[in-house]
Amino acid sequence: MINKVLERLSGVKKSGADKWLAKCPAHDDRSPSLGIKLVDDKILVHCFAGCSVDDIVQSIGLEISDLFPEKTIEYGAKAKRPPKFNASELIQLCSREACVLSLGLMDCFNGKVISDVDRTRLLQAMKTISSIKREVSR
Repeated sequence: MINKVLERLSGVKKSGADKWLAKCPAHDDRSPSLGIKLVDDKILVHCFAGCSVDDIVQSIGLEISDLFPEKTIEYGAKAKRPPKFNASELIQLCSREACVLSLGLMDCFNGKVISDVDRTRLLQAMKTISSIKREVSR
């Protein structure tokens, strides 16, 4: 899609990796004042003279939606869901569960008999840490 945009502009010059300058088609531009940048398959445009994005894309026969192509999901592929927790929450939860496991391990090393309630809690801590690992790995 970036080529479709660039070929409709005049005075296009590459200014960096995935960056270009061109004459803005929305106003009478004598020198390049339009910045174009490709970021994650999205095309960003900015006129340093102040033209709106809508005016820019309309003047080259496109729509704003053309700058943001839809991501296609392969058949059978699962769409990514947003994370349930932020990183700080996951670290705090993992730290707490690791503490539970270390206390249980210390009891084992000291020869204490672990009660059924404590055993259940230790298993829950292991499951929680495994869930955190899966959450972070996706």
